[in-house]
Amino acid sequence: MGYLQQFIFFILVALPFMFISPTHSSLANGKVNILPPTNTSDKVTLALYYETLCPYCADFITNDLVKVFLSDLYTIVNLKLVPWGNADILGDEPHCQHGEDECYLNTIHSCVIYYWPDVKKHFDFIRCTEQQSSKKPLVKNRAAMWKQCSEKLGMSAHRINKCYTSGYGLKLLLQYANETAKLKPPHEYVPWVVVDNQPLKDDFENFVKYVCEAYKGDHKPEACKTQAANVSSTHDKMANRIHPGCYASEIANLG
Repeated sequence: MGYLQQFIFFILVALPFMFISPTHSSLANGKVNILPPTNTSDKVTLALYYETLCPYCADFITNDLVKVFLSDLYTIVNLKLVPWGNADILGDEPHCQHGEDECYLNTIHSCVIYYWPDVKKHFDFIRCTEQQSSKKPLVKNRAAMWKQCSEKLGMSAHRINKCYTSGYGLKLLLQYANETAKLKPPHEYVPWVVVDNQPLKDDFENFVKYVCEAYKGDHKPEACKTQAANVSSTHDKMANRIHPGCYASEIANLG
């Protein structure tokens, strides 16, 4: 009987606290401050359509897009990476602008994005392989271009290779082909950067400005507060270049 009385006493004492919502809890002395959960609907979608052996894509990924994670910009960004670019499908097989090695690496990227959905994780892998692909002379062993990256980042090379050899990677890649084909307006070259369905075209290097302008949430990150002073003119940078990216009509030259 004594145990029953103790149990009833415990229930009576605990009952008022059972109806307090933890997301709205607070103490009068102000020592506890539980922040509301992040509203993911406020995030801005930043999409990059690229191909693995385009030097312009490699340069943008390794030197510009990385800014998402070098600042607090990632807190307001939903980053999507789409490794298809200017490839085409002939019969049932993909044909890539920079040859079979590019199709191979596009597929490897597709596998990594699928098996490691954390965007920071797969972006680190993609950036690492793009750094390798931009080295001169180009690494001749195409598997070596990504295996050292997977080893460095603790990703299973066996799992990635199995994805490719099983044909599952090709299915993933063709999904990206379909996604690229649905772009409106169609992409003109790569890298092709889109912010909330709006293509940035030649001003893609200034993507931070467009992300910050598109963000409608209450808490602007520091990256948005400082970006105005750092905006560069992509048009000026491109003035001495023939093309701002890799066009499908160009003849691939990896020399």
